[in-house]
Amino acid sequence: MSHHVLHIFTHGSLLGKDRGFLLCKAPEAEERRMPLEDIRAVVIAARGVQISSNAISSLLEQDAILLHCNERYQPCGWTAPINRITDLRAFQNQVQAPARLNQRLWQEMLRVKTRNQSCVLQLEGITSAHLERATKHPAINEADCARRYWQLFFPAIGYTATRRERRENTPPNQMLNYGYSVLAALCHRALIIHGLLPQLGVHHKPRYRSEPLVYDLMEPFRPMVDRMLAEFLRESDDLSLRAWAKKVGTTLKDFRVTKDNYTLKLLDALDAAAASLARAYAQSKAEVLWLPQMTP
Repeated sequence: MSHHVLHIFTHGSLLGKDRGFLLCKAPEAEERRMPLEDIRAVVIAARGVQISSNAISSLLEQDAILLHCNERYQPCGWTAPINRITDLRAFQNQVQAPARLNQRLWQEMLRVKTRNQSCVLQLEGITSAHLERATKHPAINEADCARRYWQLFFPAIGYTATRRERRENTPPNQMLNYGYSVLAALCHRALIIHGLLPQLGVHHKPRYRSEPLVYDLMEPFRPMVDRMLAEFLRESDDLSLRAWAKKVGTTLKDFRVTKDNYTLKLLDALDAAAASLARAYAQSKAEVLWLPQMTP
């Protein structure tokens, strides 16, 4: 089965449902059809888009997620399947997990994230002894590693900043915000379908309008968005946010990671990571957690 992140960029598009298909009719264009079961997410990045209630409910029944963008193509909200617990035991295991287990899970997430950040730098021809040493340390200093990473990453992609400013209205930060938002929506979906509660984090704390576990799970995947951005800035003639959004959708669908003796799509890797987190809680073993590691 093929899985897709569908981007809607044409203003005034109409989305509907016909039997098992999502229909998309754009002004002055032929109607397009896609099997509902093949869709992981729909990113609505255009004005005046109309979508029928049947299409919305059918997408949610297939465990897809809808991501809504403002006029600057910036994600501003999502529509997700109801927070149902598909496996009550998974929920109970998560709630009852000891703090010690969550600490070990978080350190593993940070370790893989740091390894993947190091890989991103290596792909740009940069070696960071600091990040390499950090992955071997029993307790990773997240803030220190992030500071060192951005000091090297931004100049490598031709940007003068040496720190990540999430609220700064500059092209690299805007693009990273968009890519991370799509990634967060897909992580949210993966957690729900594997019976985990997004509001109960491994490390991040609950607060108003937040899903702490989403931001925990996505940490090791963030460098993959950074890698997409470096490739995009290096290879693309069109550096608009719209072109970047298309790059994110295509790469999420096509990018593959290694798991054991085979490869799987990044979209499937998100599901595999969420499933392994549920097993880690069930068995009270951090070693069960599987997270994708990039290779240079």
